[in-house]
Amino acid sequence: MIEAIIVEDEFNALNTLDKLIKYTQKDIEVVAKIDNVEEAIRFLKKRTPDLVFLDIELIGGNAFQILEALDSIAFKLIFITAYDEFAIKAIKFDTIDYLLKPIDSDELSACLDRFREVFKKEQVYKSALDKVAEINNKEIQKTLLIKTADAQYFLQIKDIVRCQSDGAYTVFHTVDKKIMSARNLKYYENILSEHTFVRVHQSHLVNIKYIKTIGSNNTVCLTNDEKIPVATRKKSYLKQVLDSL
Repeated sequence: MIEAIIVEDEFNALNTLDKLIKYTQKDIEVVAKIDNVEEAIRFLKKRTPDLVFLDIELIGGNAFQILEALDSIAFKLIFITAYDEFAIKAIKFDTIDYLLKPIDSDELSACLDRFREVFKKEQVYKSALDKVAEINNKEIQKTLLIKTADAQYFLQIKDIVRCQSDGAYTVFHTVDKKIMSARNLKYYENILSEHTFVRVHQSHLVNIKYIKTIGSNNTVCLTNDEKIPVATRKKSYLKQVLDSL
């Protein structure tokens, strides 16, 4: 649903536009109706609609005072005016179009069709940017920073086989090395549980990708042939996790 607001101080013009949108434009919802400059500025500093229908002359000033008071304009504009000479000034604010009073239903529909064409392209572009950002975030999350007494290590999470508690410390067992961190196992459980790690024992956090078998004697055998104890109360949960993969 496209969110729109109407900023108009003439009651008849506001009422007409509101009804035309309500009954002819089913994908647009008018979320606010404002009749003065001060309130419009206050609203637009707190909330960003997709589209603003903006009268030129308003109570307390004019439309351009509203736009100039904003740090940025992230919405599209359709000016409402009885004087088309204002359209020239409106161009610098990246307006989609302008409507002359009295507002005609066909002109409104044509104006909104032009808006939708631009809006759709921008939504596709925004969606693409969001996907890129999501991919980048996931890539960042695949790396874990481990600080030790003498160095900092960036570990690929996929290369961590297991983590073992050693008092207040945690020993990381990766595919090719061991690293001791000064943080406890609970700290890393909170981070790694979002990935493929399961706390199988009070002292052990295991990457389930490296589990080869679950033994009958409350142990798991890893792909490197290490045997890790499994708490009795964790065994059924571990099986459920593995079965869901």
